[in-house]
Amino acid sequence: MPDDLVSIVIPAYNPTAYLLEAIASASAQTHRNVEMVLVNDGTDKPESRAVLEQAARLVSTYLEQPNRGLGAARNAGFRAAHGEYVTPLDADDLIEPAYVAECLTALRDSDAAFAYTDFQVFGTRTYQERPGEYNLYRLLDRNYLTYAALIRKCDWEKSGGYDESLKCLGYEDWEFWLRLGARQRFGRYVAKSLFRYRKHGTSLYDFALARHQEFVAYIRSLHPELYEYENRARIKARWSPAVSIIALEPQSDQTIEDIQVIAPGESPLAPAVLDATSGPLESEAAELAALAAWSGRGGQPAITPTAAAVGSNLHRHLLNAELLSLRSWTHHPARSLARLIPLRMKERINRASGRPVFDLTFYLQFQPNSVLLGNAVIEPLVYYPRAAQGRKRVALITTQLGPGGAEKVLYDIASTLSRFETLLIATQSRDDRWLVKWRGRVSHVYDLAPVINADRMTAALCSVVSNWRCDYVLLQNSLYGYAAVPHLKKLLPAIQVIDVIHYVDEGWDQIASTAEVASYIDRRVALAESVRDRLLAAGTPASKILMARNGVDLERFQPSPLNVAGSVKQILFAARLEPRKQPLLLAEIARELSKLRPQGDFRFVIAGDGSQKEQFERRVHKLGLDAIFDFRGQVDDLAPLFAACDILVHPSRSEGVPLVILEALASVRPVVASKIGSIPEVLDSSCGILVERFDAAAEFAWAINSLLDQRELREKMGAAGRRKMETSHDIRKTLVAVRGLFEQSSAVDQGASVSVSSTSRSTAIE
Repeated sequence: MPDDLVSIVIPAYNPTAYLLEAIASASAQTHRNVEMVLVNDGTDKPESRAVLEQAARLVSTYLEQPNRGLGAARNAGFRAAHGEYVTPLDADDLIEPAYVAECLTALRDSDAAFAYTDFQVFGTRTYQERPGEYNLYRLLDRNYLTYAALIRKCDWEKSGGYDESLKCLGYEDWEFWLRLGARQRFGRYVAKSLFRYRKHGTSLYDFALARHQEFVAYIRSLHPELYEYENRARIKARWSPAVSIIALEPQSDQTIEDIQVIAPGESPLAPAVLDATSGPLESEAAELAALAAWSGRGGQPAITPTAAAVGSNLHRHLLNAELLSLRSWTHHPARSLARLIPLRMKERINRASGRPVFDLTFYLQFQPNSVLLGNAVIEPLVYYPRAAQGRKRVALITTQLGPGGAEKVLYDIASTLSRFETLLIATQSRDDRWLVKWRGRVSHVYDLAPVINADRMTAALCSVVSNWRCDYVLLQNSLYGYAAVPHLKKLLPAIQVIDVIHYVDEGWDQIASTAEVASYIDRRVALAESVRDRLLAAGTPASKILMARNGVDLERFQPSPLNVAGSVKQILFAARLEPRKQPLLLAEIARELSKLRPQGDFRFVIAGDGSQKEQFERRVHKLGLDAIFDFRGQVDDLAPLFAACDILVHPSRSEGVPLVILEALASVRPVVASKIGSIPEVLDSSCGILVERFDAAAEFAWAINSLLDQRELREKMGAAGRRKMETSHDIRKTLVAVRGLFEQSSAVDQGASVSVSSTSRSTAIE
């Protein structure tokens, strides 16, 4: 009703004459039915007591109590208040004449527990603050509200009032707003500047800032109903969802909890929107949509900021850059001028120049969850995946989802991690033919290339891994993944980082390329001796290295007899049709072999696909060799092809220990391969032929021809290759070794004592 009584509670401890100004502002309210309650909280200065004697004659109620702190003084005033609505007002602050009337109107029009306004900071510093609409999720991490609000007294009573143990300015009201929020009692925003907050000298607020983390930890301990993981996710889903899903029924199968489900026609709250009315969504759909919108690929219409929002952002920039301080301009004029330039403009200048013209580390203090990636400050996206349900989590970060030797190794490793919740994250995949296969092996699959811009890829990895609170990261070949490691260690200090290195290449040294982050990697898995030696030479401690030779499935690739004498000989090439594998050279090898074997008693069987497929086929046709080439495309099961072939040829120009060579040897087939990378570690004259020059077609042809003419030699080499695989390259030994890294860490976490055997050079698993 218009004549509702409103009580204004003014706590005072050693006040100055500012108290009289505060009372005058309270007396000047356009809403006339106002009472004032003044609480003397143990003032002990004579000059302040004189001010209080004068002030006591100007208020409705005057109370005295021993000094018990701001929260206790406010509570005493609230208890003495007769109004249905109460607003606290500190002894040095002011409210505009329309404050009570405007806030009262806002409360009458809603079921809110309190109403608050924009405010003006004045005194030693002057600026405007616009807190914006109430948002409980935003309030969990920062008190963006002031203490000044018009509060329903019944809500104060039911919540238990202010926490009297928090004797620090700003934190007792934050805790009070949180307590109300926990009871589903929220605030109403009045977008008018009606409160004036005075800044003068050193205050309790400055003292409180010095103990910020301590007070925050205490407040969070009081409210598990707000801060426990599942509760935060629930609050975020209501107040700041990652994704809005248009659906006709609940969406319970999504990987993330903070989603808003809306009916067709309702307004979404989230920046990313998905339509599930036409059919079911993949379980990762909402998560990927949130990442896409954050990356700039969401496709949602841009929201034009209001004038108030622009003003608020400008003020925040000036405040953060210390440009509202006269001392900053007088003592550091050049620095202050530089800070006038907005952060995003500085990032663009840094990128354009290719060097850090501007130091951006200054801004990280204002974005505590952000990371400095190259020339940009990026804040990872925060969302809430489903709870872990007691299982530890492993993020497998790689480049490709498609078929390949390295991908097969990772797939086999994933097969040993069934008791973990596993996330496969591909950063640069151009081939998803193994997508269904991967979905059957790991818990979640993320193909990031279609949804994340390249300049955000590393930050996207930080987002996914930190939001899922992974316990382990296993890296394979992805430079984006390596770049994320230091930031992940900051976001998740306990995370264990493991990388798998397949080979050392003269053209690109992965170990040297990742040297800057090597100290953050806990264990490094070397799949070849040359990798181990290179790691040691680079200064990696032997205790960090796990030597686990690349292995083959000896059950799947079994010995089989050679083709019947006199039949057409089959030469198998099984690899991606990419430049590194040199498929075009194969056409030249075939031409040279045709000269040596004019009878044409051989065929090249090509199992693979890739960017050079069409070029390769055209080259074969141009040379008139179509009759001796059999293109099979991508073949998932190579075992039958090994059983049918006589020789494997592998003319790669860059390799580690190719899985296809191991599979050929396990199938008792000799191999002709380039003498490069780590191939000589597994292939020698006992089981194949190494060609010194990887680009010498004639030498490859000669080696193949000599083996085709000697059946007994092929059989002898095949048998030797099988023995070597059984002795040193059994995949079961490799997987036991790698799985041990996770089991050892888990045992340590559980307090068990773990012993790791090692040689003088590295941990060796043979």
